[in-house]
Amino acid sequence: MDPIAFAISDNLQIRWYGIMMAVSMLLGSYIGARLLDRIGRKGDLIWDGLVYIIFAGIAGARLVYVLTNLSDFVANPQEIIRVDHGGLSFHGGIIAGVIAAYFYFKRHQINFIEVMDSFAPGVAVGVILVRIGNFMNGDILGFKWEGPWAMNFPYDAYHTAETRDEIILRHPTELYGLLVGVITFIVCYVVWRKIYIDKVLPRGANYITFVFCYSLLRTTIEDPFRHVDAQHRIPLMGSFTLTVSQIVDIVLILVCIWAYTQLRKWDEARKTVENRGSGFGGGESRQERRARLRAEKDKA
Repeated sequence: MDPIAFAISDNLQIRWYGIMMAVSMLLGSYIGARLLDRIGRKGDLIWDGLVYIIFAGIAGARLVYVLTNLSDFVANPQEIIRVDHGGLSFHGGIIAGVIAAYFYFKRHQINFIEVMDSFAPGVAVGVILVRIGNFMNGDILGFKWEGPWAMNFPYDAYHTAETRDEIILRHPTELYGLLVGVITFIVCYVVWRKIYIDKVLPRGANYITFVFCYSLLRTTIEDPFRHVDAQHRIPLMGSFTLTVSQIVDIVLILVCIWAYTQLRKWDEARKTVENRGSGFGGGESRQERRARLRAEKDKA
């Protein structure tokens, strides 16, 4: 498939990857807002902070991708800002987006843990749409392979303008990544219901589940078949290697396992703070409550 959806001019081309990225942000935010509304929070606030969160997420995703692939940009530093050519780190985007969201929702006194739990299913949908964009863009390609569902990508690094018609089959790792997003979405939506509808799991479990599920599935379903150059692989034993992304995912999996053991203790501590009135998470602070009671008394 041609990675360019349409061209406005010779110098302005709209790529499928960019379209899918934009749709993923809007749809993911819509899902997060609706889930927050269902638990009585102001989901509409998401739209006010969306610009800050998206900008931070894209900047963080690009920064981490460039830092972990510096050799690809030494000869062409102008490519650093060419996000439309693909190349965003999921981990960098999540970290930067979470930091921006934390400060934004803290300012509006919305419980950050509930925001992250409600965002998790929408972020998983974003993974699905971005992988569709990768598929249309012909990037994050797999190893050469001639299996039953192998595919040819005429715009990959093995083809030139003169050899577009040559068939070079390889793993469609974009579709493996899409499957990772589908499974993660289903799991995260079920866990969100268990927290806020059935109330059998502590708050915070869903975002940890998202990180755990995505990291585990990506490092087992997608990354083993993804064509990653030797300089981005870490040798372990003999010919066995792991990619940098897999190393990061394994660390995140271990952190999530530890976090699961602490969740109920953390949730009880948050409830104690909220019952006292912290000014964060929707409750009034002591000073705010006293001021409100004085004002009500004066009116009476």
